[in-house]
Amino acid sequence: MKTMTQAGVLLSFVLAVAPVLSASANPPYKNLPKAGFSNYSQQAPGAPATSELPTSFGVHLSAGEDRRANSPVQRYEPGEPTLNMQLVRWENKKMPLLIWISPGYQLPECPFDQLQAIRVDQVNMMLRDPSNPILGCKVARGWTPEVNDQVAAGIEQWREFENEKLFSFAFTDDPRTANIVVFFADAFRDSTSPGGIMVGGNTSAQVYPFAQAQQMKIGQKPIVIELSTMVNNTEAKMQGASAHEFGHALGIKAHSPYREDIMYADRIVNQLSPADKATIRYLYHAQPKWVL
Repeated sequence: MKTMTQAGVLLSFVLAVAPVLSASANPPYKNLPKAGFSNYSQQAPGAPATSELPTSFGVHLSAGEDRRANSPVQRYEPGEPTLNMQLVRWENKKMPLLIWISPGYQLPECPFDQLQAIRVDQVNMMLRDPSNPILGCKVARGWTPEVNDQVAAGIEQWREFENEKLFSFAFTDDPRTANIVVFFADAFRDSTSPGGIMVGGNTSAQVYPFAQAQQMKIGQKPIVIELSTMVNNTEAKMQGASAHEFGHALGIKAHSPYREDIMYADRIVNQLSPADKATIRYLYHAQPKWVL
């Protein structure tokens, strides 16, 4: 990541609410720090192979760690790795977070290793285009209306924290007002990340300094979640992938090293663990250096 001044980060978010700029304007928001979200999902043991997935070489799932039996619940580190593990989360004034789940839309093809660099700006400009190009997106192969219910069910796993007043969220049918937008892909074919072709989802976001956010009104760019319909080809898998990616969207930026957590890099569970819950509580009680 290129080092940037905080002023540059702030300016780019102010410009987020401005009209779409011409390519020659070279808008400074292109240099915003990109959140390093990714979810690496593997095929569940004993599950039938998904033959339609393309061949992938060099798949390298992480070994993961196990907690000792009867050990006390301990959080893991949720900070952003590309920002020296500094904490990132939503401000209270942004609540409730609005979530839009697309009707199966697949965004334009993009090399996997470039998603973090361009996806947020791309979607932000699409949403602000009067011609509404989002409606021209194709529907991902394997998507059905029931998939959106599965995605919503995964997100709902985080609902219990509303009672603790940590954050709140609601679903919207207007993507232009959403803080978080959900799209689909049949598969992330060219991924060389851990998990290889079995990557189940990706979350792209931009962050800005908390201190400057208190001094000026900063325009909102949506967090973009993309979920694979071919990897998450069962109801349980899609719920688990959705819960994992929404955890990233809430601000758990780093992955858990423990296999029993929903935020484990090569996720193999589909429900939040006590450690996941302890981590989100820690994050939303802490003072962040960066905000979404």
